[in-house]
Amino acid sequence: MASLGSSMLLLRRAAPRLSKELFTCRQCLVRTQNYGTTSTFRTPSAPFSRNTSRLNATSLRTQARKAFARCASDAAVANGAKSKATKSSFPEVTDKKVAYWLLGSAASVFGIVVFGGLTRLTESGLSITEWRPVTGSLPPMNAEDWESEFAKYRASPEFKILNSTMTLSEFKSIYYMEWIHRLWGRFVGISFVLPAVYFVARKQVSKPMALRLAGIAGLIGFQGFIGWWMVKSGLKDDLFAPGSHPRVSQYRLTAHLGAAFVCYTAMLWNGLAILRSHRLLSDPDAGIKILDALKDTKLKLFRRSVAGLALLVFVTAMSGALVAGLDAGLIYNEFPYMGNGLAPPMAELFDNRYSRHEDRSDLWWRNMLENPSLVQLDHRILAMTTFTSIMALWAYTRRSPNMKRLLPPAARKGVHGVVAFAWMQVGLGLSTLLYLVPTPLASAHQAGSLFLLTWVLVLGSRIWHPSRTAKLLQMAAKARGQSLSRAASHVPHKL
Repeated sequence: MASLGSSMLLLRRAAPRLSKELFTCRQCLVRTQNYGTTSTFRTPSAPFSRNTSRLNATSLRTQARKAFARCASDAAVANGAKSKATKSSFPEVTDKKVAYWLLGSAASVFGIVVFGGLTRLTESGLSITEWRPVTGSLPPMNAEDWESEFAKYRASPEFKILNSTMTLSEFKSIYYMEWIHRLWGRFVGISFVLPAVYFVARKQVSKPMALRLAGIAGLIGFQGFIGWWMVKSGLKDDLFAPGSHPRVSQYRLTAHLGAAFVCYTAMLWNGLAILRSHRLLSDPDAGIKILDALKDTKLKLFRRSVAGLALLVFVTAMSGALVAGLDAGLIYNEFPYMGNGLAPPMAELFDNRYSRHEDRSDLWWRNMLENPSLVQLDHRILAMTTFTSIMALWAYTRRSPNMKRLLPPAARKGVHGVVAFAWMQVGLGLSTLLYLVPTPLASAHQAGSLFLLTWVLVLGSRIWHPSRTAKLLQMAAKARGQSLSRAASHVPHKL
């Protein structure tokens, strides 16, 4: 009992030192010593008892809360001064909300691309003969306005040649298709520009991302101009010969679709990049290991192959726009043959009638872009090349020992997704051709091209090495190591 009492007495006497070392931060101790103040904790003079220990414990907790409150106050003042100093600068990492907004904008662009294909397939795109970006937001509101719009359409080549027996009710159906398409385009622009201005003004995006958002916003505005430029070409009867089938220029249609694909790609890629940066920065050590593995030179060929595959999918989709613009899908509705062979005769593929120069210097490229037979053959060749490339990439990931060892599991799943969408797109393309381009299949085929491009971009985002994020990871790991070193130096070696 005597030894127990002496032990308790020693513990009571050591309490002030233990409390100061364990419950008071180093900054508070330094500040107390600088101001010459005495310790707040006092050794009780009363004998050690259960009630005394309770009072000591309560006092220790109270003093600890006060100490931590003072430290938090000091940290808040320091952070406030730092935030004032950097108030005008952009953050290093874009806020995650921007990523979700970009992906939502990409989904909206996806929808308008599909709906635009339906507008073309139903021959509704030429129903509105004027471009009124502001006043055209509302449809005709009364019978007089409808008669006025119908009169403008009756003056167009499409009505005179194709729809001379169209009634007002039939005109309303195609008018609303084009009106919804244009209204959707306005919505895409407003829903992108206004949030982009807000995010940049609130400094929730990095400086490079702010420049990218400005570029995408400019592309959306230019896209509206391209759309009207395309429609305007269908209001004139001078594409090939007077009295021919009225349609928009296949060049302008391809430019319109290509700009939409580029806009969609920019939104999707940047949204995925922001989310990936946040995932990597959430654990700098693990993120550095992942990016170091992706820097392996043996993966360089795979990354370049994915980039080339994305370009090939894009070019194939643009060749499909030429097919749609020339109605080339309505000829040679068989596969794999085109007539009596795998390709039509050379005289048909390179017809002199499409040349406009006396020396025939434009014979090749004009037939490739204006001859329906050669345009369809080019699209077939590009489609088969894309499909073969995808299957070769899949076989490479399955057979190569380096790919089995280095390719991340998420990238393997991405390859499987690309293969699945490639098979789906081939099936939709053949069905569209064999069944003489029915509207549901043709629209699904166009959507399938965008789905395939989407999954190629997803695959690319999983294996790409973001150099800027890698630098941020190195900085975060270095700062973390320094903070751990400082914390270790503040831990007392003796009680």
